[in-house]
Amino acid sequence: MQYEILFKQQVGTEDVFLGMSRKDNSTACCEDMVIKIKLPDCKPADVTLDIKECFLALRSPDYRLGLHLPHSVDSKNGKARFNTDTQTLEVTLTMKREFDFINFA
Repeated sequence: MQYEILFKQQVGTEDVFLGMSRKDNSTACCEDMVIKIKLPDCKPADVTLDIKECFLALRSPDYRLGLHLPHSVDSKNGKARFNTDTQTLEVTLTMKREFDFINFA
């Protein structure tokens, strides 16, 4: 089993072309964390996913993953989708950080 953690930010044309916001390409300006987990030969119905503020737990008959997350997340409002073509589970979680009110003002 392989996994990767990606960071995602919402960027508009005013950010890209005009630089009107204070966003840059650092993780400090990202709103979401995306965890992609490859689960070969696994059915979506067999996967159990449990998200806590700083921890992701995945269980299936063939796989176990306990992952400490690099940032706190909103564990109640996330999205998970299983891509059957690539056998990849993609979990998108909104990050909760102490100074987000400054970064996204």
